[in-house]
Amino acid sequence: MDGFQASDNGEVRECTGGKPARPQSGLPGAVVMNMCYTGLGIARSLGEHGVPVTGLSAMRGIYGNFTRYAKIRRCPDSKHDPKGLLDYMLDLGTRADHKQIIFPTRDHDLVFLDRFRSELKPYFAVMIPSPQCLRACLDKWETYRFARRANVPAPGCWKIESLENLEATIGGDLRFPCVLKPLAAYHWRGSETWNRVGERKAICVQSAGELRREYATVSSAEPRALIQEFVPGSDDQLFVAACYLDDHSTLRAGFTAQKLVQVPEGFGTGCIIQAVNRPDLLATAVRLLQEIRFTGIAEVEFKWDARSGEYLLIEVNPRPWDQHRLGLASGTDVIWHAYCTAAGLPGAPARGKYEDCRWVADDVLLLAVLRAVWRRNGNAKQLWRATRGRRMYGIWQWNDPLPFFTGLGAAVWSLTRALAKRAASGSVVPISRRFLGKDVS
Repeated sequence: MDGFQASDNGEVRECTGGKPARPQSGLPGAVVMNMCYTGLGIARSLGEHGVPVTGLSAMRGIYGNFTRYAKIRRCPDSKHDPKGLLDYMLDLGTRADHKQIIFPTRDHDLVFLDRFRSELKPYFAVMIPSPQCLRACLDKWETYRFARRANVPAPGCWKIESLENLEATIGGDLRFPCVLKPLAAYHWRGSETWNRVGERKAICVQSAGELRREYATVSSAEPRALIQEFVPGSDDQLFVAACYLDDHSTLRAGFTAQKLVQVPEGFGTGCIIQAVNRPDLLATAVRLLQEIRFTGIAEVEFKWDARSGEYLLIEVNPRPWDQHRLGLASGTDVIWHAYCTAAGLPGAPARGKYEDCRWVADDVLLLAVLRAVWRRNGNAKQLWRATRGRRMYGIWQWNDPLPFFTGLGAAVWSLTRALAKRAASGSVVPISRRFLGKDVS
């Protein structure tokens, strides 16, 4: 159960999650773009305070559409139909009695909101930084340049825009292994490009020949890329600093966390994340964001480098992200603080005391356990042990259970249909590999 753990004597202790609150008509409404982990978490954070929340969803049947904390509206998608979404949102804005506060959840949302900032401004308070700040965060090369200016340690980076750039970089001081990444994450998220890169967020390469081959594949759809020095270490050496900075770039709320499990390993989705107390890391993240003159919500990711004894900057996400609710373990709800500032309300002060609590991507964990059982590699027990202790979930919440059950039902139904289809064709093993192998991630 989300937010609860049975102690040794059978007592159940609360970790996170508030009671449902009746929407308050005096509070400005909030608009959440997309209802996956991040959007569902935003709806819960605000709904628990009585904020009327509208969830925009282009995905029929996604689990967040069934939350009790938001009124869901089907609409065009910022990625595939930005003009259609603009028309929809302008109509939504003209119908509202008050200016509403928009929360993006994906990089494509950021690009959309930045592109139509002036059109949306009369009707919405848009929770994104200035165009200059946004570019500095979304463009990994610009982030690297700001990190050097702010004296924030970062792995070496090289910007690639052509085959000539690549060859010059290989002939320079580049060392292997290294990591090939999109210059901006959304560059690879288009359906065609995403398929060409093998649905990988980043590509670790071991040699010059492998780098040439991978870049040839990527550049056929998107020539802009970044090569980053590889930082050795397992996934539990990844840390994040969550920040909310006001219009003066002053820190108003923040916490730090450690990734314990990613799926797939190396460059995957955070599956189990633990709240930790790293005030030095938070201070480093704030120094970088203030150099950029950032305002709003950000997640800054670092990796501990045992060779140098430093946290090295990996990237900045200038928006809410999947595990933002983990801040509740320290009394730091960055979403609520951001909303209060935008709405002109006094925000609740953060307790600043870190508690042992873990955020778990329940659906990803389930598939990872099934994959481990299928492969009989012993990882299932290890994954289960990593969830021990006080925890909260990306989907399950005891007082908002429908998202979990609808999401689980949809996954089981989809898997059953796929298995039945393959069984009818006499090829059950391939579909099992598809769902229990790397494709599930």
